[in-house]
Amino acid sequence: MAQKDILVDSSLGEVRVAVVENGKLVELYLEHEDAEHYAGDIYKGRVEDVLPGLGSAFVDIGHEKRGLLHASDVVATGIEDIDEIFLSQARGAGTAAAAAARGHIGDVLQSGQHIIVQVTKESIGDKGAKLTTAVAIPGRYFVLAPYADRVNISSRIEDEAERERLRRLAEDAKPAGYGFIVRTAAQGIEPELILRDMEDLVETWRRILKKSERKRAPALLYKDKDLLERVLRDQFTGDVDTFIADSFATYERVVALAEKYAPDFVSRVRLYEDDHPIFDAYGVEGEIDRMFRRKIWLRSGGYIVIDEAEALVAIDVNTGRFLGREDQEDTILKTNLEAAAEIARQVRLRNIGGIIIIDFIDMTVAENKGKVLETLKGYMARDRARSKILELSELGMVEMTRQRQRGSLVAALSRTCPYCRGRGAVLDFDVLGVKIERELARRLREESFAEITVVVHPRVKNFLDTTFAERLNRLELENGAQINVVSREDVALDDVEIIKPRRGAKEYAD
Repeated sequence: MAQKDILVDSSLGEVRVAVVENGKLVELYLEHEDAEHYAGDIYKGRVEDVLPGLGSAFVDIGHEKRGLLHASDVVATGIEDIDEIFLSQARGAGTAAAAAARGHIGDVLQSGQHIIVQVTKESIGDKGAKLTTAVAIPGRYFVLAPYADRVNISSRIEDEAERERLRRLAEDAKPAGYGFIVRTAAQGIEPELILRDMEDLVETWRRILKKSERKRAPALLYKDKDLLERVLRDQFTGDVDTFIADSFATYERVVALAEKYAPDFVSRVRLYEDDHPIFDAYGVEGEIDRMFRRKIWLRSGGYIVIDEAEALVAIDVNTGRFLGREDQEDTILKTNLEAAAEIARQVRLRNIGGIIIIDFIDMTVAENKGKVLETLKGYMARDRARSKILELSELGMVEMTRQRQRGSLVAALSRTCPYCRGRGAVLDFDVLGVKIERELARRLREESFAEITVVVHPRVKNFLDTTFAERLNRLELENGAQINVVSREDVALDDVEIIKPRRGAKEYAD
């Protein structure tokens, strides 16, 4: 059994929560005091544009960017009249889903219609939030799905007798028309506590419906819990050995939340009292720094390379300095096995979602391919986010998908490089010098100037003043113009600004 600890750093105006397994950071969550997180929030929205050709609709939920509702996420509609909601629930709300699934979203939604939607994925880049009408409200032991009208049991509960006990308990107690997912935390819990959670969730949904009656769209109907409460609710389970808070105020709140969500585990809450920062003491800060690296070295001497693009994430595995003591196949197998474990950790830690392509080192033995795939699946099974892993291809690549609600952690903690603009590379100075020379020659050939000014980064100016000085002097003599090279710190390394002072115009070289 792995040692699992949850650490809370509540200093400097933000809350950071680290999940550490066997001394290794596997998950990191953070929330700034002034930051707005809205995945899981429920809104009364107004349909603005229905696009049958794309099987989607844009919905105004009061944010700067409109949310996107795909046909496959339409489960129930008819929100303007509260009686229609209950009629929809009572009738199963299947008609809307069936029509939408066939792509006829125009038969279900119309512009101006008011609907209740939930954010499943926050706005990323130019894309608005992703929405669903399949509302799901998480509690400690259940997730309420008010339109589902069925009971599902978490796949992580493996004991058949316990699964049957929980199923019977939920089916006997649930109100007609409501659906529930029994969460892993419900294992072994007394019926009274479980049913109290069900009652609280049903009451929460009824409050949401009543609020929807009073509010005009767009309006926020339900706000999900803050980070600390979500972690206590969702992750403080029997496999957590200690929950450690770094301040007395945070410790008191964790204890209070634990008494609400996990009373049996209150004794596992600890107050960190050392003067040394908690993340430094547990090696978390160093792991956060390494999270920004593209190349991750493995203990064996091999390494993985992680490249995040907009459409997918590519991960490459290499033997690096690992030569091995056995034959080549054995060396490759050991590298791939170690890489599979580290990839699963990095995917969780960086909160990488969407499509992920893993290029393992080619193996010739089918049994070895199976070992690598099973290792990857085994470590990914520890992840709370849903994932799907396909078989190894003939080229040694694995395709997988992972549930994504928010952007990757690296993206959230960083910004695009002003020099390379996210490309990961800038033009070589020799190439840039020739580019500048060619552009100057073209402009001086097309029009006569007494002088022309080139604005570049200070490092580029130093290069031009030394290596390219003679070539620029020749351009001046051939065209009878003075070329001024000036520098500015705010100009990117491979950016060039050309100014023609005679007309007061300002242009940029491509």
